[in-house]
Amino acid sequence: MRPTAANLNRIPAQKGKTVGDIISRRHALSLFENDHIKIILPMLQENDIPAAGVLDEHGRLQGLLTERGILRHIFAYSCDRFIHGSNMKKYLDDMLVRDAMVHKPETLRDDIGIEEAASLMLRRGYRFMPVVSRYDNSHFLGIVGERELAAQLHECVEELKRSETTHKAILSYMLAEPYGRGAEL
Repeated sequence: MRPTAANLNRIPAQKGKTVGDIISRRHALSLFENDHIKIILPMLQENDIPAAGVLDEHGRLQGLLTERGILRHIFAYSCDRFIHGSNMKKYLDDMLVRDAMVHKPETLRDDIGIEEAASLMLRRGYRFMPVVSRYDNSHFLGIVGERELAAQLHECVEELKRSETTHKAILSYMLAEPYGRGAEL
C-alpha cells in the first residue's frame, strides 16, 4: 500500500522520556546520616556508585552524598591549620555521612522530562540530583546523573535524525511520478 499524507498523521507520537524512566532500571542506594563514611566509601567505590540519597529514620530524603563531597570534606579538614595531622586518622574513622552530605538538596520529580532535567542540572552546575516521587516530595526514588541524561538526549537526537530521514523518504516517494513532478526535498 502506498503511503498517503493522511497516513503520515497517524504515526503515533512517542511520549518524551522522564527521569523516572531512567532510574526505574536500577536499585537506588540510600544511607542514613549516622552511617560511618569509612564503611560506606568502599561500598560506593566497589559498586561504582558516585552518589547516594541520605534518608532519615522515617525514610524521607534528607541529603545527597557524593564521592566528591566526601573528598572535599576530607580536604577541607586536612587543610585546617588548627588540626594536627596526627588526628587525621581518628577524624576519618569517626566521620559520618551527615558531615559530608549536601543537606536538603534540590530534587527532581520522577515525571520531569529529561530535557528539562538536563537544563536544570546544567544551569545549577549539578552532577547528580536526587529523584523523588511526584506524589510525595520526600519519597526518595533514586539518583540521576548528568552523564545519564546526556546519553538519553543523544539517543533522542539520533531518533529524530532517523525519523526525519524516514519522513523525507516517504515525501519523496509521494512526490514522485505519476503524482508529482519528481521534486527532490
